[in-house]
Amino acid sequence: MKLNEGKIFIFIAAIMIGILVSFNINLSTDNKREYVSTKEYQEMYNKRNKLYREVSDVREDYQSNYKKLNSFKSGYVDKEKNIADSIVEELENNKILLGYNKVQGNGIEITVRDGFDELNPDIEDPLLRYMRTFHNTDLIQIINELKLFGAEAISINGQRLMSNSEVYCSSAFISINGVKLPAPFHIEAIGNTENLVNSLKSNDSYVKRLQGRGINIDIEEKETIVISPYIGDLKVNFLSSKKNK
Repeated sequence: MKLNEGKIFIFIAAIMIGILVSFNINLSTDNKREYVSTKEYQEMYNKRNKLYREVSDVREDYQSNYKKLNSFKSGYVDKEKNIADSIVEELENNKILLGYNKVQGNGIEITVRDGFDELNPDIEDPLLRYMRTFHNTDLIQIINELKLFGAEAISINGQRLMSNSEVYCSSAFISINGVKLPAPFHIEAIGNTENLVNSLKSNDSYVKRLQGRGINIDIEEKETIVISPYIGDLKVNFLSSKKNK
């Protein structure tokens, strides 16, 4: 009898284990877990932070424009002169931001030259010559770093950098705003001088990488930098504020 009871107990335990196993299998199929790599997680995290910043900027713009609208409505009858002055002031600020006004402020000047020995300008090794030549892609990287580090206005050899300015290789020249610029390149940037200098001289900056390739780069702090306005018309053929029906 005791033997039969043991067999019955084992049989019942086996049935219970089977039920639990099948339940876990079904549960795992219904609730699939997806795992992401460290790189994918970082990309999603950065994307989320970027969206947060964009939403915050939109809210700030909305509040600012809403206040302006209310001030215009409340002062339209008896304060037309003040409203006109406010509109003119805002127009001038927009011109400064867009690049149509001359601006000045403290900042830095970066001078970039190819890494050739003045006594021996010819380098036979094509790879070494390529590495020691400053390319338009290198200039784009420096511009991106300056913007990242807080530069508010940038010019290259006197050409004001606009939102649609091209940085294109034209043989021995680099073309910006349709103007071919020869080396050396003088990059002027208005912004927080200390922050710009420290960031560009950090070990992980692109400037350091260029210096490691043998490119000659000098960074000079300046109390006053004057950047001329963009000369020309900003043509818009396809942009529209109206929503397509």
